[in-house]
Amino acid sequence: MKKFIYSRIIFFILIATSLSSCKQPSKNDFDFSNINLPKKIIQPNISNESNVDFENNKYIKDLVPSKNRQEIISNTKFGKKDPFSKDDIKINQLNLDLRLTGFLSTKINKYAMVKYLNNEGTLTEESEGGLNTNLLPNGAKVIKIDPKNKILIINFDNNNFIFEL
Repeated sequence: MKKFIYSRIIFFILIATSLSSCKQPSKNDFDFSNINLPKKIIQPNISNESNVDFENNKYIKDLVPSKNRQEIISNTKFGKKDPFSKDDIKINQLNLDLRLTGFLSTKINKYAMVKYLNNEGTLTEESEGGLNTNLLPNGAKVIKIDPKNKILIINFDNNNFIFEL
């Protein structure tokens, strides 16, 4: 019985392939006779000599004059004071050397735990560098310690620096 079923399947496959090969050719042949080929454009021979009159000042009046050094310096609002200077870049050592590690709050005082130049300790709002602590550079002063928002504000060189945990 199985041989009969297999023989019928093979017979139907052979009939289907032979019938599919006898079908009409499709009309998908492309006609190349109607194609317009691009025409070759011959460019004229251009010599190195041009007919432009460089003495013509017609376009010079439309040019915008460049800004001078003082105009650019006066418009500079942040960054270097003089954009034309070469060695005016100063790296803020406070941001590089001071690391805020934590906060401690008591009923009397608020403390900020910091690490500065391999020294670890706590700062209070009365801390001043060079005066009563070695955890800040000379002249730096703690402005505010906010343990709830985890913020320490230090004034150094007339700039306020905010450290967040």
